[in-house]
Amino acid sequence: MSKLASQIKDLQVEPGSLAIFWLAQAGFVYKTPGGTIVYVDAYLSDCVHRMLSDVLYGFKRIMPAPLAPQEVDADVVVCTHSHPDHFDYDAIPVLARNARIHFVAAPDCRAEFEKLGIPEDRYTIIHEGETLTYSDVSLTGVFADHGDLAPEALGVIVQSGEIKVWQVADTAYRPDKWQDIFAVGVDVIMPPINGAYGNLDGVEAAKLAHDAHARVAIPCHFWMFAEHGGSPAQFIDACKELGPEVEPHLMAQGELLVYRK
Repeated sequence: MSKLASQIKDLQVEPGSLAIFWLAQAGFVYKTPGGTIVYVDAYLSDCVHRMLSDVLYGFKRIMPAPLAPQEVDADVVVCTHSHPDHFDYDAIPVLARNARIHFVAAPDCRAEFEKLGIPEDRYTIIHEGETLTYSDVSLTGVFADHGDLAPEALGVIVQSGEIKVWQVADTAYRPDKWQDIFAVGVDVIMPPINGAYGNLDGVEAAKLAHDAHARVAIPCHFWMFAEHGGSPAQFIDACKELGPEVEPHLMAQGELLVYRK
């Protein structure tokens, strides 16, 4: 078992806290005080390199996977849309061998589950505005604008206790669509910063962190593929200028952050 898989399994999370691991690209793992484990957009294979898609083709991962798909032991695995760096076509059939895992996914993923032969009782399709609860964690579908590339893409708010984390997922900057989130605010935000394929760049991501009244902002979706780009330095500088109240937190692959309210 890899070091990261062991750490996720063995970690005891204190009440009032939420453990957050970054898997690289847009992938995060959450572990709650009750021991519930949620993976979101985990890209653990190199399927994008071999797959033909309308958006991604031949993009080789340049950051190795921090753990193997067969090491994943989770309660819930979330896919925010069907692009293969979010819905990992090679990893998901392996994850499905673990009877404990239930998948939660955006509407465009239904057809992909069917192609892979994943039974209907193993996954739940979530829509914008819907909330699903699993033990001591809730998942809420949030608007995302990934354009024609993935018109049914979603973001997700992960909530454990009083801690709210907004995993923005792939989207353009559409503040008019997120006013309800801005009104309440979030504790942690994970925006993409690659600035390609319709996604936020570092400056827009900093604006969004400020808009959402986030306390901590963790950039993601950069440096997995050479073609994607993304500048963490740009994001950190933009936070200082546009959202000085926001703490930008750059994570290394496999790193753990324990957020306390």
